Amino acid sequence: MHEMSIAEGMIDIINETARKHGLSRVEKVRLRIGAMRQIVPDALRFAFEVLGKETIAHGAEIVITDVPVKASCGDCGCEFRVEDRCFICASCGSGSVVVTAGKELYIDSIEGE
Repeated sequence: MHEMSIAEGMIDIINETARKHGLSRVEKVRLRIGAMRQIVPDALRFAFEVLGKETIAHGAEIVITDVPVKASCGDCGCEFRVEDRCFICASCGSGSVVVTAGKELYIDSIEGE
């Protein structure tokens, strides 16, 4: 379950950020997670809850924004949303595409007092 190591990294970043900005408590953490990361949100929340006990992040709400997979065609320039792992240009049928979104995994914001 890679969600556990992701939650561990999140807590490290949250602790460092909270210390840097003088927060005594973290109430909400907003994440952006790309579909290609194959993260199970409930597993990530559970891991965060378990690892976050006795930290500044204990009880913080996790808000996840899902980022769909998008690509751009190298041949015709069309930008399209990738459906069902089909990395073929929706406009010209080319397989010469570059993923432009869907690999994200980062903390967008941390709220606290």
